[in-house]
Amino acid sequence: MSAFRDPELEDVLQDDELRRIAGVLSSARQADAPLDDAFKTGLRRQLMHEAWAMSDGRSSLWRRLFGPPGFAWAGAAAGLVLIASVVVWTALQQPGGFNQVFVQSPVDGKSSVSLQQPILVSFNQPMDHQTTQDAVQVAPATSVMFSWDQNSRTLAVQPASGNLAPNTQYQVTIGPGARTQAGQPLATPQTITFVTQPPAPPTPAVSPRPTPSANALGEKQVTGLNGASSLAAQWSADSSLLYFVDGKGALAVVPAKGGAVTVISPDGASAPSLAPAGDRLAYIRGGKIEVLTFATGKTDEVAPKPAATQVGWSKDVLVWAAADGIYTQDGDGQKQLAPLPSTGTVTVLSIAPDGAHAVYRQDHSLFVMDLAGGKSTQLGQADAGFAGWSPGGAFLLFTTADALIVADPQGVSQATLPPGDATWSTQDAILVGTDTALYQVRSDGTGGNQISNGTYHSPIWAPNATSFAFLRANALWVAAAPALPPEPTALDEAGRVVASFMDARLKGQSSEATRLLDDNGKKAYGDDALHLLPTGDPRFSRYYVLTQELVGNQPDTVRFVVRLVLTHGKIDVSNYEETLTLVRDSNSKEFRIDQATGGAHRDLGKGAEVVSVELARDSIKVTFDSDLDPGTISDGVVLLDSKGKRVDATATYANRAVTLTGLDLKEGGHYRLAVLSTVRDVLGHNVAAEYSLDLVGPSAKKHGSNRPSVPPSPTPAAPSSASSSP
Repeated sequence: MSAFRDPELEDVLQDDELRRIAGVLSSARQADAPLDDAFKTGLRRQLMHEAWAMSDGRSSLWRRLFGPPGFAWAGAAAGLVLIASVVVWTALQQPGGFNQVFVQSPVDGKSSVSLQQPILVSFNQPMDHQTTQDAVQVAPATSVMFSWDQNSRTLAVQPASGNLAPNTQYQVTIGPGARTQAGQPLATPQTITFVTQPPAPPTPAVSPRPTPSANALGEKQVTGLNGASSLAAQWSADSSLLYFVDGKGALAVVPAKGGAVTVISPDGASAPSLAPAGDRLAYIRGGKIEVLTFATGKTDEVAPKPAATQVGWSKDVLVWAAADGIYTQDGDGQKQLAPLPSTGTVTVLSIAPDGAHAVYRQDHSLFVMDLAGGKSTQLGQADAGFAGWSPGGAFLLFTTADALIVADPQGVSQATLPPGDATWSTQDAILVGTDTALYQVRSDGTGGNQISNGTYHSPIWAPNATSFAFLRANALWVAAAPALPPEPTALDEAGRVVASFMDARLKGQSSEATRLLDDNGKKAYGDDALHLLPTGDPRFSRYYVLTQELVGNQPDTVRFVVRLVLTHGKIDVSNYEETLTLVRDSNSKEFRIDQATGGAHRDLGKGAEVVSVELARDSIKVTFDSDLDPGTISDGVVLLDSKGKRVDATATYANRAVTLTGLDLKEGGHYRLAVLSTVRDVLGHNVAAEYSLDLVGPSAKKHGSNRPSVPPSPTPAAPSSASSSP
């Protein structure tokens, strides 16, 4: 206001803040509005009227009001009203009005707050740093660091360990000792309350398979197929070569990365089949079987009677199909393994990779035959089609009118997948190709997604489970498929059931919660010990998993300890734990809660609290909500065996976590984790009462068991320099 002074206005405005706002308003300049013709005409008419009035010697009302003195007083009054209105409105927008120091935070009242962030506290006035920092209290007990923004209005409270504790309700209180830079104190303590999220799950190991960029599978045409409408091909054991039969019956080989095509047999070839060791290639030509040994380049011939129509391997021995049955080599001759039906039109479509089964079509029906006993089982209904084998031959794929079915050799369906041409990799990934798209899915139907658009006929996985070949426009193509997402473990699957169960209880949905219990589980929640829907005050407000472990197989059995938190108003006041045992149903393959027990209630705010326990065979990690006195750890956090004897272990402490190492927990063994009352937090508060948690030694099995197992692919033997005579 040094450039413009109005003594009369300064007399009215005694407050410095009002004078500052008046100065801002006085210095503001707006562009002149354009004058239109109507305004000019009206102004001319008014001026002429004033001139006429003055010429008559009368004192005009317009003249008195719009003369210079009148304009000055009217403008001053209007400015005063405007300034006062702005000041009052601005002050009223700030909680507490003109004098109160107000505190707020973006995390106040929030749940699932990230662990990797500072706690931001904002003030409506610039604050004195030291008095404000001295007035900060954090519960649970936490060592913190402070930083300010350049305006001294936002304080960042950062735990010294770097992260907030998981599964924890924090209360950050700014006490009345905090003062503004002008010396004004807080009228009353102000508290920010929020709840943090659970700890992040461990990152699963990633398969070494490369992941192509979006919709770019590195597709490459390697050779034409001379009009072939289907693909009969085999990969080499090292996934570097492709052996294929073209549309004119020539058997040839081409590098997977592209290059010159080498013809092995000029015509009449069919049904190429690579030996499990990867050292020989068998194929049919003119009803005879020819066997190429790679190490020598020599081709040997077998002349079966009747003529061979399909060929495969049982370990390193040839197996083939003829018009009347399935045969194998027997010394220098042949032996029938199983006869084929003598009625109808019978065609053998494929021999399993292990040589134990064969798939054939009889008229319009599809059958799988056990070659050891000769028993046949129909696959699906009429007009079903054969689609492929699992890598070891333990499962197969067949098509119906609208689906792709995973089945065992007894014809029992395991999963239903989208329809299309399919191939099954050694990594339990199934590619499904169609005229317009390529899909990838696990054998149990999970993890499925479309990975590309386009035509993908007759896909064939390479042994490395990364590359695949396919037919497009009568040409042979090669591409690389992205890795499937990590397979869900039994803990993952059971964890989803626990979350659904607890969420239903939180929402008061008893029927949904009951659906996730088996008969034993319903009995557990039917007595007075456990309440399916906790009611009353304090209320059931949230839950979190304290620990989880796979404790048995066949069937999969998983044990969860879930903590239920009870809240009065906005503050968590107590909690208790339920131990849930889930068992996988043998028919549905789904987990259900089979057993449940409850623990005693514990009051909160009375010392450090355990918020997470991670169990492994050789270690146990115990995470607390408070920073601890490290000197109280070694004898304060202990593990006891089933007889109550202390288990030898080394205890280390870092970032609110105590880790017991040097353990050798026995699968299924019973243990007890004990936190003694001698454990203290950084403020010197001891744990109010001893805490204990019963544990079971974890099972070594980590994967889910609701899908067919895929035998590992055989390790190729070193090629022999000598050829074998069939």
